[in-house]
Amino acid sequence: MAVVTEYLFQLIAKQVEDRGLVVWYDPERAYAQVATELALPKTTIARYGDSFFRLRHEIDNLLNGGQAPRLIVYVPMSQDEAHNALIELESAGVVMKPRQQPPNRNTKLAVVARNALRPVLGDDQVGEIEKQVDSGKLSLADLNALADKGKDISTGILSLIFGTANPQDVALGVLHDQRHHAEIEKKTAHKELRGFLEVSFDIGFPASATLTDMRERLARHVLLTDLIAVLGEHVPSALASIKVATSPGGVDSCVRLARSWRNNRDLRGSYVDAANKTEQVFKLPQIAFDPPAIIGNETFLAVERALLRHVENQLLEAASPDLLRLAVARLSRFWAEVEPAVQARWALVAAAAEVLLEADRVAKETKMPPTTIPALVTAYVEGDEPWCLLDTHHRHLESRKYNFDFDASGEHQGLEKLITKAEQRYMEVGSALAKYFVTTFQKARHPIKGLLRQRDFFETQVKPKLGDGKLAYVWVDALRFEMARELCQVLKDDFDFKIQPALGTVPTITEIGMAALLPRADKSAKVVGAGDGKLGLEICGKIIKDRKDRVAFLKEHAGVTVFDCKLDDLLPKPSKKVKDGIQSAELVLVTSQEIDELCEADNIAQARLQMDGVLGHLRRGVRILSYHGVKTIILAADHGHLFVDEIGEDMKIEAPGGKAEDLHRRVWVGVGGTSESSYLRTSLSSLGIESEFDIATPWTFACFKSKGGARAYFHGGLSPQELIVSAVVLTSRVKIGAPTTQIEWT
Repeated sequence: MAVVTEYLFQLIAKQVEDRGLVVWYDPERAYAQVATELALPKTTIARYGDSFFRLRHEIDNLLNGGQAPRLIVYVPMSQDEAHNALIELESAGVVMKPRQQPPNRNTKLAVVARNALRPVLGDDQVGEIEKQVDSGKLSLADLNALADKGKDISTGILSLIFGTANPQDVALGVLHDQRHHAEIEKKTAHKELRGFLEVSFDIGFPASATLTDMRERLARHVLLTDLIAVLGEHVPSALASIKVATSPGGVDSCVRLARSWRNNRDLRGSYVDAANKTEQVFKLPQIAFDPPAIIGNETFLAVERALLRHVENQLLEAASPDLLRLAVARLSRFWAEVEPAVQARWALVAAAAEVLLEADRVAKETKMPPTTIPALVTAYVEGDEPWCLLDTHHRHLESRKYNFDFDASGEHQGLEKLITKAEQRYMEVGSALAKYFVTTFQKARHPIKGLLRQRDFFETQVKPKLGDGKLAYVWVDALRFEMARELCQVLKDDFDFKIQPALGTVPTITEIGMAALLPRADKSAKVVGAGDGKLGLEICGKIIKDRKDRVAFLKEHAGVTVFDCKLDDLLPKPSKKVKDGIQSAELVLVTSQEIDELCEADNIAQARLQMDGVLGHLRRGVRILSYHGVKTIILAADHGHLFVDEIGEDMKIEAPGGKAEDLHRRVWVGVGGTSESSYLRTSLSSLGIESEFDIATPWTFACFKSKGGARAYFHGGLSPQELIVSAVVLTSRVKIGAPTTQIEWT
């Protein structure tokens, strides 16, 4: 008789000998087959069919005596489901069922298996089997088969060699390296190891297999079983004839072993080698897999790449949140962690998906857009899903694109198409939004009520805080609103912050926007010519043209002591001169021109690579200020910017001509010349800016033809990305402790 079945029958027989009557409940029907085979001397076996009345009728004649009969009543349901139908029998005898006490009446299959197999297979192997039984992987028939195979296996010698007889640990020891080979040879344990692995992982080895053969065969067997177990009914024909584990226990053991092998950081190298070798032998890169079937798999790099191509192709057809979630989830999976190129590719796919999804959302919401500038600004900057997220996602996409190593072999052809689609969609939706915004802005009555003006920054944001602790005023050239928003999220653990939008000063160029941040700009600010094709801002009779003028004007009119420095002066740590300047001043002015300088150099690749680094520098800079006693830090920008793919000839339009006081890709300021439908032309005064000049700016993301102009980075116009700037007030939560001046030995 089979080992486990025999042990079970012995348990039941002992209860019959001791108590006579046994009511045996089997709620999981684990023993339904063998219950029909049970036979004990001088004992009646009654089996519940479909009626307790019929069952009682069959055994009533046995219950008429004065003592309990030798009777076993098998009931393939739980005791609760019987609803006390057999309470009289239970009282006269004993109940056997899963988890019943005392232990010798417990018929839980895992417990029966453990006790029956321990003398045959050993504690470690039995422990693994017990887990599989509990998870429903092994039936009674499977257990009997394992016991039959294991009768001739001695695990004692394997314990001496591997320090364990746990099948998973022994297999990992075999798969990872050959350090146990000498000991196996010395103890001539080939046969024991072969039989042990065959039983544990449902694999067959030739009798002549060497240790190296066993290692390679086991690796292929485990990895292919792990793959095919996930594929289910969708196994490609090229893999259909491959021998893998088929028993539930063998499949489970192989799947768990593959997972443990790749998730153990000390063993990953051997896993990658084995996986790469196996996928080449079986030509997995050439096999077409069913995409939904491989979503849960991470066995082979070839399968990971197949899933990547599938997601790229699906996103080309239509972006969906599910595809984005899948791409993000794969970022932390095995092949993304061990192959940087795979992680970078998934990250780029996810970034493209975010652009496409956000573009779809913004396009949908702008079909019936707000009709006023304050409402448009609110939609662009506020809430959990402001429209400016589209700009953030596009910036991240471009950064990842320029950090990615594209393969010349064509492997990334689908990815390149996806990126192009995302870039085109951004341009399409961004241009449409810009046109509507510029149109609405032109029609609005200026100054626009309900919105902070950039010219009011000093009077409303800075001046009220002077005298209330040390204050820093940070001017950041070209810091777009969405970048300031992202910076605040990075700083939120160390600072309380308030960020609000403001309308920049037109035209949105450095000379005008930076000067608008000065004292008295709220009272008087006039755009004037400054010579050499440049503009300046005249404040209270003083023309401000450059940084030198701005710093001098601030020191003259701030009303407190001012120390000025550049962001670079704070990094990586400030000099003694800078530290002393910060300590002695009530207002610390910090200027940053990194974004403009970087991008206007027109080295697109370098600018994309370093753009996010500028935010990192700002983060470090404001933290250094707080460490040196600055309580409040106010961040302000002169203007935002557009940074798109290199513009084509179809996006370039003729400027008005005439007498141009200043001409940028995105703005013309002057008098005379022409007016075309491809751009807005109006007086600066009609937009609330005191000036004698007109302004012209494209309605969309288009640009004026300008000799020597930039190819991808622009500002000066009236799009939300250029015109809406941020006022950020950071209040430090960092507690500055006194420096330690002496060493105390303990």
